[in-house]
Amino acid sequence: MIVDVKFETFGCASAIASSSMANEMIKGKTVEQAFAVTNKQVVDALGGLPAHKLHCSVLAEESIKSAVKHYYDKNGIAYDRSKFLCDRNCEACHMV
Repeated sequence: MIVDVKFETFGCASAIASSSMANEMIKGKTVEQAFAVTNKQVVDALGGLPAHKLHCSVLAEESIKSAVKHYYDKNGIAYDRSKFLCDRNCEACHMV
């Protein structure tokens, strides 16, 4: 169960709003439920985003998935690597 969520976002209001909404959406959920959150759900929960700002919701989804992957790796929990964007442990993965 996810009991606490924090984020740090450098970006526009849409990026901050997407990150904040994603946090609210996963708080109190299981890790598996958090992993299932999509950028469309974030957009819908926000009541929409301008088309040119939809990438902000994608970043929120990718950040959740990156955090879940980090949690699994840190705790030695086996998972299906094909469900994640990248199965390398590279610097780019930590920048999402």
